Amino acid sequence: MAINHFGLSQSYLHEASGRSGFLISAAEAFLFISGFTLGFITIGRTPEQATTRLAARTWTVYLATVGISLGLGLVALTTHFQLWGELEAGSFAGVWAWIGQVLVLRTAFNGADILIAYVLYLAVAIGALRLMTAGRTWVVVAATFGAYTLSQLAPTESVTLGFASFRALLPNTPLFFGGLVIGYHRHRIAAAWNAVPFRRALDGVIVAVGIGLAWLHSDDWAGWEWLGERVAGPELTEPLGLREVEMPVVPLLIVFLYLRIAWLIADLLWRPLRRSLGWFLLPLGEASLFTFAMHLVAIPIVINLPWWPDDDIGRWAATGWVVLYLAVIYGAVLCRRRVLDWLRTGASGRERIRRHGPLATVGLLLVAVLLVSSSPAGAAGPFGSGDGGFEDEFDDDDEFEGEVEGIDEELWVTVGTQIDRYVTGQGSADDVLALIPSGTDPGRRSEIAAMLADDPWSAEEAIVFLIAGADEPADE
Repeated sequence: MAINHFGLSQSYLHEASGRSGFLISAAEAFLFISGFTLGFITIGRTPEQATTRLAARTWTVYLATVGISLGLGLVALTTHFQLWGELEAGSFAGVWAWIGQVLVLRTAFNGADILIAYVLYLAVAIGALRLMTAGRTWVVVAATFGAYTLSQLAPTESVTLGFASFRALLPNTPLFFGGLVIGYHRHRIAAAWNAVPFRRALDGVIVAVGIGLAWLHSDDWAGWEWLGERVAGPELTEPLGLREVEMPVVPLLIVFLYLRIAWLIADLLWRPLRRSLGWFLLPLGEASLFTFAMHLVAIPIVINLPWWPDDDIGRWAATGWVVLYLAVIYGAVLCRRRVLDWLRTGASGRERIRRHGPLATVGLLLVAVLLVSSSPAGAAGPFGSGDGGFEDEFDDDDEFEGEVEGIDEELWVTVGTQIDRYVTGQGSADDVLALIPSGTDPGRRSEIAAMLADDPWSAEEAIVFLIAGADEPADE
């Protein structure tokens, strides 16, 4: 997930990550593992214990979501650093409105919208775990099945949240809550599975099907377009967009198929995997929320270095940059471990810092955003009050105006609106790609589909110039 979010997709590490272009991505695995782990660690707890623990975790994830938006929003106010996202011009009336939207999770900044889904899932999981610990798992299974069925029968717009979230939540409930049920009943499910006499043959079939689908996908479903449309959607090169917004039955089953294959690999190869990669992956997994927050911080840290190159660099150079980015995340995780060990020593005041530090940090960030936005420097920034709202980020960009000269501004608005709907989960990749002129070369269409998955806003520029029939501006 962290690799895919960084860019430089020509790196060798992106070969392992899949670039979010495969039939399963880190997002689905992240949802399932989160639910599974939550269910597994609740085994043996009373309903009250499960509720208390999960409510505390939900509060922590909420604070992380708000803190990331406020902290990196403060960076956007006080620096010219390039960030993952932008404080969009004209979106809100001012800083108070923006802060209110952040606090109620109606917006997020610099990738924190991904965590909004987890806050909502965790809040619902409080009730789900109370039911499961009380022996009423069937209610959770029925509710999950009902929510998913509703998402498949109702129009997409009617079951999609109208505020920030990185994917439609109802169509993806089987991943999180399916993992929750499997994790909580892991021992019972394992015993039932081990009693199946042909389980190894069945796993062999699963692996064979997974290999076959991977081969067909790598070959762009040549000769099997009908199957590719069922598995990956009409745009065969963009399966992630279909899963993010709709998650039909066939792609969902294939996601679970690859989750089973991943489970088999981890189970059968656990010792060599732990010896070779455990030193790196286990600390990241043990601090999963902090790891996620740090990857959002590490992106602007690395891409704002003075010697940061353009995207057009060789594979080894790109791999080196990705390694540097991962090293920043890993180093922060190790530092966090030492700080927590120090805070847990029992010395006077340290336990209080550990318990109340996150809330205090968010409170300080909130005050800092308000102070900076009301200062002369903040008044000239995105929350400036000169026109009662955001400054137009392109007003003073003569270079940009030169690049789009002759292209109707309405065209940018039309394409940009579809891109925004896609990014927020209110529209699909197909909606965006439908804007491409019908006579466009298939190879170019595929390039734009890949750009849409990797960097939606670069795809926006490419689509606008295609429609306008103009030459795209050369990279500096």
